[in-house]
Amino acid sequence: MIKSIELKNWKTHKNTKLDFSKGTNILIGQMGAGKSSLMDAISFALFGTFPAIQHKKVNVGKLIRNKPEQEKEGHVRLNLEINGDNYTITREMSLNGKSTATIEKNGTYLQSQPERVTEEVERILKVDYDLFSKAVYSEQNQLDYFLDLRSADRKKQIDGLLGLDKFSTAQENATSIVNRIRDMIADSERMAREFDVNKVASELQELKSSLNAVENEKSEAERGIKQCKEERSRLESEVNRLKEMQSRRTLLLKEIEGLKGRMSLLESEMKKADNQQLHKKVEVLAEKESLRSALEKLKSQESQNAEAERRLHTEMAKIDAALANARKDSLENSKITKELEKNKKELIQKDIAEINDSIGELSIALAHSISTISETEKQLKELKGHISKCPICERELDAQMVTKITDGKNKLMHEHAVKSKELEALLSKKKIELKELTSLLNSVSLMEEKHRSYSGIEERIKSYESEISSAKKQYEKIKAARESYANEIQSSTERLQKTISSIETIERIERYVSEKEKLSIALSEKTASCYGIIVDEKMIDALQSQLIKSESEISKHTANLNSAIKSIREKEVQIKEKESEIERINKIHEELSKKKSLVENLSKFKISLAETQSVLRVQLINSINEIMHEVWKELYPYGDYQSVILDASENGYELKVKTLINKEYVWEDVESIASGGERSTACLAMRVAFSLVLVPNLKWLILDEPTHNIDQQGLSKFVQMFSETLPGIVDQVFIITHDELLKQVSDAKIYVLSRNKEENGPTQVSEA
Repeated sequence: MIKSIELKNWKTHKNTKLDFSKGTNILIGQMGAGKSSLMDAISFALFGTFPAIQHKKVNVGKLIRNKPEQEKEGHVRLNLEINGDNYTITREMSLNGKSTATIEKNGTYLQSQPERVTEEVERILKVDYDLFSKAVYSEQNQLDYFLDLRSADRKKQIDGLLGLDKFSTAQENATSIVNRIRDMIADSERMAREFDVNKVASELQELKSSLNAVENEKSEAERGIKQCKEERSRLESEVNRLKEMQSRRTLLLKEIEGLKGRMSLLESEMKKADNQQLHKKVEVLAEKESLRSALEKLKSQESQNAEAERRLHTEMAKIDAALANARKDSLENSKITKELEKNKKELIQKDIAEINDSIGELSIALAHSISTISETEKQLKELKGHISKCPICERELDAQMVTKITDGKNKLMHEHAVKSKELEALLSKKKIELKELTSLLNSVSLMEEKHRSYSGIEERIKSYESEISSAKKQYEKIKAARESYANEIQSSTERLQKTISSIETIERIERYVSEKEKLSIALSEKTASCYGIIVDEKMIDALQSQLIKSESEISKHTANLNSAIKSIREKEVQIKEKESEIERINKIHEELSKKKSLVENLSKFKISLAETQSVLRVQLINSINEIMHEVWKELYPYGDYQSVILDASENGYELKVKTLINKEYVWEDVESIASGGERSTACLAMRVAFSLVLVPNLKWLILDEPTHNIDQQGLSKFVQMFSETLPGIVDQVFIITHDELLKQVSDAKIYVLSRNKEENGPTQVSEA
């Protein structure tokens, strides 16, 4: 059941909310009042579209209210109750044509994209837009939509509505498939006839025999290559062994020459060095340690002096900063003293008191003038109301006296008005002066307070100057001590460097002696190894000749092998091609059998589809006609047409009524004998039947101007049907109409819609 709908800036609706009830809901209003747009909104909320969008008459951006001004966005919110669950669907539109959507179930979001929301609605209602627009929603004045179609189009539309078009489509597809398969069978049979299987089999056997012979040649070549490679490997090992011995002997000879050269160099260096220094090593080492200890003490004392100098330098910087600040404060204090002498606080306070007194007097005078003006205005008003008597003493007054008094009062008011302006200007000036003096007084007070804070500033300056003088004297003393230590450190460092140099010379001579002893031992060992290696150059040359011959044999066998491999590959490709040809023809025969069987099965399937379609059409049309017969009795107020049916044949569908001709009841086509109102009544019966048969779970019906072409007696039957019959068959009926007579429908929810179109006003809704 549709519970309610909310519209914001939807077409002519600014802010509209309607609550619907079970049974009949009627929307009444004149053309352009916004009735049909409400039903469009229901369709849009459910499926994101409605007929005008489907026919591309409007886009989403054009749905937003644009009179009297263009709104930027709008939305539609629909509330449903399905199987005890509450659903809320919201779709929002913007001027760029884009839209957003959400659907909630019992307050919980289900989907949040327009396409997903539509799919969720179709799943819940078990109805898509196409079925909804044909079986549930009848557009304005489109009740007889199916009668306006050509016979072929009507059959196509109704078959689609009933779901029978799928069977016709399946039959057409089956026929197309059968024809394609038959063409494939003819092509396959032609290919099979052109192929000589015995010839290809004989060629295949010859290729296989030839392949065996070539594979034997390949095996023989592989054996030859293996034997030659083994011999080559043996020869290479022997040659490498001899060459390695030869290289080792050459390397030893080079190393011996190197050792001899190094020993000669060491002997030369040892002759240059003072060997007497070797006996003084202990004394030199002791002197080195003594000098190093003394140097460390000097550096420690120098470091202490440097730290003292740093601390004193920091202290002097602080005193300098404090002295600079004190001198700055002294200068500012002098400026403040001059300002205080120029602006005496007592005189400023006296001037402020005088101005305050003057402001008080001016305020009193201004208040008196304003009071006088007010009192005079009051007297003039009373004087106008009492022309014959004075409003104060009640003395009789003539017109001349009234004029004289009035002129006097007006003159007095003018004088006080001028005086009031003068007083206001003077009072404003005095207030400005008071503000300036008050500001000056505050400045003087601040300067006095600062002046007091600078008390004793000159004494502090003298103290800082004394401290900085003392610190400078101490700094010079420390600096002189540091320079003395620096000289001693430099002298000690030079003596230490000389001692270290002597030690390095002694150690170098010791290394030379040790290294010479080691070189002598190595030279003896390498000389003995070199004389133990004997290499025969002729033997190496003979082995290399055998190696070259072996390589030649390997190349010969490799060429034979490559030739055999190439021949094998070619024959294998040829064999594979022949086998593929045989396999392909066998597959063609197998596929031929399957395709022929498939053609037979598809032909049977086409017959089954036609029979099933015919049975389903009869069952559906019978169900529709049963409901149409019951509805017709409630709808049609006259006796000339007993009933109405939808007649189905191979050529299409016709809507027929039962009428008496020549004392016999016959079925006649509605289009040929019925008036416009009778056509509309018959189509309404068909619409109700479609809705109940095709959408039994929904049981909604939306009718836009269903009384089109219906006469007064027919309208009375409509009222009776909507009051009594339809509520028992359909859960909810929505009627859009301009016909006031439908207000008589009992137990209906009735809304009246109106709109001031001349002023481009929004739709107004009231409940009748």
